[in-house]
Amino acid sequence: MAPSKESEALSDLFKVISSNFPQDGNPFVSRAVYDNVHKAAAECPGVAYGEEQDVAGRPALWVRPMGATPNKVMLFMHGGGYSFGSPNGHRKLTAHLAKACNVNALSIDYRMTPEFPYPAPLDDCVNAYKWLLEKGYAPESIVLAGDSCGGGLVSAVPLEARKRGLPLPGASVSMSPWYDLTLSSESLERNKEKDVLGTKPFVDMLADRYTNGNAELRKDPVISPLFGDLEGLNPHWISVAGHDTLLDDGIRFAEKAKKAGVEVHLAEAEGQQHVFEFLAGKAPEADESIKNIGQWVRTKIGA
Repeated sequence: MAPSKESEALSDLFKVISSNFPQDGNPFVSRAVYDNVHKAAAECPGVAYGEEQDVAGRPALWVRPMGATPNKVMLFMHGGGYSFGSPNGHRKLTAHLAKACNVNALSIDYRMTPEFPYPAPLDDCVNAYKWLLEKGYAPESIVLAGDSCGGGLVSAVPLEARKRGLPLPGASVSMSPWYDLTLSSESLERNKEKDVLGTKPFVDMLADRYTNGNAELRKDPVISPLFGDLEGLNPHWISVAGHDTLLDDGIRFAEKAKKAGVEVHLAEAEGQQHVFEFLAGKAPEADESIKNIGQWVRTKIGA
């Protein structure tokens, strides 16, 4: 099926964003530019927002749909290559997702590169998960969700939590996940003329920032979950986009996870751009994906 006319708006927005990224890679300017991604989505009615100042030492944003199921919660980890993005820039996407899942969502403002390379972003997200556990949320009542590098964190957090002796969350939702920082996925080349945002040199620069220039670190399973021991991992929903340079990251992870006995649902949207769910409330493909994610999450955590 051909992409809808509405879905083309994301390509146009990504072109504007990429053309305005500073040539010197200045992270402060890049962050201001990238947060324009919020313009892609429609406001989500019936959702309230509130700041949480101290989630294990980090600020966060509460996203609260009316009528959300008590004692169920989403921990949302935004994308942006570990270098940009914010809870505010992803606010509308988080709202649509939380409403579909019928849960409150906590969007963590984790530290970012280049100021704070690995392990800071991962530590902040694991600590936010632990904070929710300490607040009384049962692990099976927590869903992790994120896009792009946040989608990678959605799987890295359970892997790291397991190492630290923490229980695994009830479910994980990864949208256009970045699972392989060694950049070995063939889609980086195959889709380079179709993806208007994620060129291989750009992605490589972001990977270098996250690992602080240590190429060997790129193979670490909590940096590239594709290389992790996935046996016993919590259920995963993985959404991938046909025109995304990271397409094969999600496909390869799903295949490996299934072989390891993990419950995985892989949903591919043909002809779509990276994190096409940004068009929530404006494009049918985004709305369909979020609706399906919501139905799946509700069955997994009882929301």
